Amino acid sequence: MNYLVVGAGITGIAASIELISLGVDPTKITLIEAQDRCGGKIRSKMIAGISIDVGPDSFLTRSQAGIDLAKKLNILDQVVRPSTFSATIFAKGRLHDVPSGIMLGVPVDIRAFLGSASMLSLKGRLRAGLDFVLPKTKIGDDATISHLIRARFGHEVDELLVDPMVGGINAGSTKYLGLASVAPAFLKSYNSQSGRSLAKSLIKIAPPKPSADGTKSEIPFASFGGGLETLVQGGVAHLLKEGATIMTSTQAIALASDGIKFHVRTKSTAIATENDSEIAQELSADALILALPAPQATTLLGGVSQAVAELIGRIDYSQVGIVLLAYKKGSFKAPLKGSGVLVPKINNRLITAITFASRKWSHLDNSGLEILKVSIGRHRDTRFESMSDEDLTRAVSQEVGEVLGATVAPIESVVFRWKDALAQYRPFHSQLVASAREELSKVGAIEICGAAYDGVGLPSCIESGQKAAQRLHATVGANDL
Repeated sequence: MNYLVVGAGITGIAASIELISLGVDPTKITLIEAQDRCGGKIRSKMIAGISIDVGPDSFLTRSQAGIDLAKKLNILDQVVRPSTFSATIFAKGRLHDVPSGIMLGVPVDIRAFLGSASMLSLKGRLRAGLDFVLPKTKIGDDATISHLIRARFGHEVDELLVDPMVGGINAGSTKYLGLASVAPAFLKSYNSQSGRSLAKSLIKIAPPKPSADGTKSEIPFASFGGGLETLVQGGVAHLLKEGATIMTSTQAIALASDGIKFHVRTKSTAIATENDSEIAQELSADALILALPAPQATTLLGGVSQAVAELIGRIDYSQVGIVLLAYKKGSFKAPLKGSGVLVPKINNRLITAITFASRKWSHLDNSGLEILKVSIGRHRDTRFESMSDEDLTRAVSQEVGEVLGATVAPIESVVFRWKDALAQYRPFHSQLVASAREELSKVGAIEICGAAYDGVGLPSCIESGQKAAQRLHATVGANDL
């Protein structure tokens, strides 16, 4: 029984490792990747001699998936925590501390929140307090995040807090992101209570408050001293040591099935040619996992199920850019504070967030430099896509200067662009994915997994790959043992 995993991002790597854990012969597992490297969205770039993650830079530790995988790969001793977890929000022309008593921007401790939400107007704070007295809001699976937040707390809380936090994670907008798919715990908690207040329902599931000394161990995020690529490298080394095959620069371009095996036509992306047939290779497998973004998966799935391809093809994406900037210390009017700045959409700026990378992570600290990681791009905001790297760097540097008070230009910059960066989970996204998987089960031993379907965070991607491997192994039974 031969297994083929298409896509060597963290999802495909996790799926391949899980197959081995389930007892599959590693020599029967092949993992292919179109790029010349494994890791997918986990990637780093050098600036001023320092390696900075240009994809995600950490993973949530409240989910055990990331920590458990690190433990399995014997790299748990390389896990590091951020030096700081605090942040500020740029609103109304100045920086504000993120208020107390919130969870993902949503008020859970109204008293603490109202006393510290300086970015809200008096009217906005009074409106937020009405959550306690307004009639219960009827919320169904078709609701967006914005619908619930505005109904309970008003538009200022949504625009200045929830959208830059929740929408920022997804590079989307709370006006379009589905509540049931992006924040299912919020929906479940609110609908399961008899009371009217969203804050009161969420405080029951809110994480514990940090202790007075604010120890690093209480920060719910982690990374590795060598960046998140450490996890990728550990996974690749584990698979190769076990005897699995990994083929990079190998792009899957077509998929077919004869009812017994799947046949994947591939081409080498390491060789430039106008005729793909000259470098085409066919790989056959009894069982198949597609750990790909939805657009690439859609192209392949059309060869085995038009129904599944049509469903997956509905998933929309945002385009995102990253600009790394290196400044000499002392280049700002005031010392940089916390781990970074969120920039709400209502500011109408290109930038969505600024991470103070060299302050957030002590292992990146260079005594003479401040390294900033600037995020740009939101769903339906494509302004940066037509800009050259030079023009984009100039525009971003100007906005950073206005937000942070930079007095001089950066001494070095790096631009990186992510195409099809983050899937947009609209209302009924979960139902769409469930329908696609049900249709796909009619095709045979084939699974889809990854950030397009089951969550955009690193732990969610790991779990998505692992569960796909488990479903696939259950489908083929013990024939491969």
